[in-house]
Amino acid sequence: MSAAAPLEARVAAALARVPAWREAPPRFALAAAPVASPLHRGVASDCVRVEPEGGAPVFLKIRHPDMARDVVPWAAEAARKAASLGVGPRVVLDEDGLLGLDYLPEPWRYARLGDLQDPGVMAGILDAKKRLHADAPLGRRFCPFARLDALAAEAGAAGVVLPDGTERLVGVAGLIREAIRAAGLDLAFCHNDGVASNVMLDGAGVRLVDFDLAGDNDPWFDVGVLINEACAFEAEACAAVEHYAGRFEERLLNRCRLYGALDDLAWGLWGVTRAATSARTGIEFHKYGTWRLLHARTTLGARGFETWLRRL
Repeated sequence: MSAAAPLEARVAAALARVPAWREAPPRFALAAAPVASPLHRGVASDCVRVEPEGGAPVFLKIRHPDMARDVVPWAAEAARKAASLGVGPRVVLDEDGLLGLDYLPEPWRYARLGDLQDPGVMAGILDAKKRLHADAPLGRRFCPFARLDALAAEAGAAGVVLPDGTERLVGVAGLIREAIRAAGLDLAFCHNDGVASNVMLDGAGVRLVDFDLAGDNDPWFDVGVLINEACAFEAEACAAVEHYAGRFEERLLNRCRLYGALDDLAWGLWGVTRAATSARTGIEFHKYGTWRLLHARTTLGARGFETWLRRL
């Protein structure tokens, strides 16, 4: 069903696709309003709380057709793996375009940027990511450079008018690709997501949600995009690297900085392209995209950029 249809109609049509709910449609309510800027939350799927009769509540994600290319085909498999490791909610439903998870009740809530700047919370998130990385690989490769290439190609095919200088930034990303390739990397099962709202907190623990981009990748990409989201000052970034690695090394921080810029660039292209191609014109895709591109431009134009490339 079109994303332009009313929410109630979209959810009812989705629930009717689940055999267990077809004859006794459960009650439902919006669980997360879609916001692209500044939260970047709930834009790939309608997120609803479903209350089956006699059953536990379910957090149901109903993917929008115009966002299908933004979700890896193995997202449910990745979410199940995270749940088995104790760092994600249990998957209770996996249908085409539908993903149901155990609903995390209060005091669970999604994290805000300010939460990530608390050293204890940041440490908990890094530990959760490290638990993913320590397990066996998923066997599904996620390459951030390939994603960037695909987004750039999509923008070109759609005739998207990009902010000035964006093509140059994409070219500079090629230097990062070559530097990482020369330095080498190990693959591990990664979340590949640094957005604050995809972390759930209850005051004592951490759960990771939204495995739409999960897959085997350099674990330092996970650390880098989280640092890029949360750390406004170098001292905070250094502390995060030290916590994850057990020591601080400049080359590790450099890798994180480069991955953060790459993530900014990819999400920037995503935002300005979705603003031109999505039917949901009420979501501020363009604002989010241009902000991420500005952040990428700032990092890639920093005086230390060439040094970071050389010291990986």
